[in-house]
Amino acid sequence: MKKLISLVVMLPFYVFSQEASDTLPPATRRAVATISADEIKGPMVFLSADEMQGRNTGSHEGRIAANYIASEFLRSGLKPAGDNGTYFQDFNLVTAWVDRENTVLKVAIGGFEKSYQIDHDFSFWVMQSNNPAQAIGPLIFLGYGIDAPEYSYNDFAGVDLHGRIAMILQREPQENNSKSKFKGSWNTFYAYEWFKAEQIRKAGAAGLLIIKKRNPGRAQNVSSGPHPGSVAPLPHYALAGRLWDFPIFSITSDVADDLLARTGQSVESLEQEIDRSYQPHSFAVPGVTLTMRKALKDQKVIQGRNVLGLLEGTDPALRNETVLISGHYDHIGVAGDRIYHGADDNASGTTGVLEIAKAYSRGAVTPRRTILFVAFDAEERPMLGSYFYVEHPVIPLENTIADLNMDMIGRDEQTETWHTTAEQNKNDVNIVGTLYDPDLRRIIEDSDKTIGVKLDFKTDNRDPEAWFARSDQFWFAIRRIPMVLFTTGEHPDYHTENDTWDRIDYRKMEKIIQLVFLTSVNLADSPQKPKFVP
Repeated sequence: MKKLISLVVMLPFYVFSQEASDTLPPATRRAVATISADEIKGPMVFLSADEMQGRNTGSHEGRIAANYIASEFLRSGLKPAGDNGTYFQDFNLVTAWVDRENTVLKVAIGGFEKSYQIDHDFSFWVMQSNNPAQAIGPLIFLGYGIDAPEYSYNDFAGVDLHGRIAMILQREPQENNSKSKFKGSWNTFYAYEWFKAEQIRKAGAAGLLIIKKRNPGRAQNVSSGPHPGSVAPLPHYALAGRLWDFPIFSITSDVADDLLARTGQSVESLEQEIDRSYQPHSFAVPGVTLTMRKALKDQKVIQGRNVLGLLEGTDPALRNETVLISGHYDHIGVAGDRIYHGADDNASGTTGVLEIAKAYSRGAVTPRRTILFVAFDAEERPMLGSYFYVEHPVIPLENTIADLNMDMIGRDEQTETWHTTAEQNKNDVNIVGTLYDPDLRRIIEDSDKTIGVKLDFKTDNRDPEAWFARSDQFWFAIRRIPMVLFTTGEHPDYHTENDTWDRIDYRKMEKIIQLVFLTSVNLADSPQKPKFVP
């Protein structure tokens, strides 16, 4: 009862601005008005119900969610954009359990051999294939493992990685320097290991060691929230095929210093030297041969499923260009006896995709460019459904002008990282990634003049929770496609069984979805495409 009263009291704060809406075309104005808190609540309750069992990728309940989304796309008049005339884009995943007894990291230096201990000295990196593999070869220190021509930096220059094992630093040069060529103290996509690893594999390396910082300072590859893996063991997920298909381990700085001992260098001294000079310092580590073996058991092939619906554009000159509106529908499922409902993460973003599709239909809005609505699967595994999409796009990527991604848009940010309380963020939404996309930022700001959400661009300056690389828009960024993430940020219920539909702020969600809708309309009708700015 107290929660209901608080929503009623706050209602005037969230009322759609009639004066501002009068500037919109009639069809757009009608469409915006169809996006309402009462309408939003229905799909939220359905998707995050106990019976949906957390919508795990490949689960029966995940299939129900995908079918529900497809049926809503059909009701909105969207054309099927998936496989064989359906709304579904299917892809294979492999689940497996790490065989810790037979997963090996061993070094030979001269006549001396040493074996390292898994989960103490090294760990199995989260985003590698589930194909067992072994690598034996000499060690190369590869700096940060980055080739970034637009920033005049290349750790790969003059290095032959074929048959060798690369060892790299986390993140990127001069990341704490506001004057760094790598966009100052903000991490570019080059900083993230899931981008680095595949570039290093393609360059011929037999294996990869990633040196963990002693004092990380910021989240990098996984969420900083709790995870059901701490409640009950979970298998490892990977795309079927060759992606990240070689042994990849994270190692401690102490292990890395062990391997570098003969050179007279340390992880700290090498990092300081590269950051000071802005010059790569890659070299073969003399006399060091490594053995890496990743062992897996109980491999099982399951099917992931993206859901895609198309609204064709009306302008003959622009209809071949496409705006993506996306959100992931999967969550973590069940661990032990706990259901991870995933209301905010990410029934909220999925509902946003559905409501925007309905708004186009109900308002009879006819965009000049084509709109592709995508509900991604396997984001929690992580981001495997969207990676599959960018490798197998239904619209050529060169014709994709932007991705508007929604992930967690239903709560108020409350996190120690930013030292803010939920009360301070009642009308806020974080806009992530527009440091690459100033044109897109201007369109969002212009669209918000009608809606009145407080736009928070703080992650354009620093991104300690790594939001830029933690959701599906990331893969569009590495292909130089303008993209943005709309998110209301972390909160104490994130990745817990308490992320339930009754804790969502539906009036706030209403405004954010209206904002994304108007942004998509303005993007679709703009004479100019937004530019991606490295």
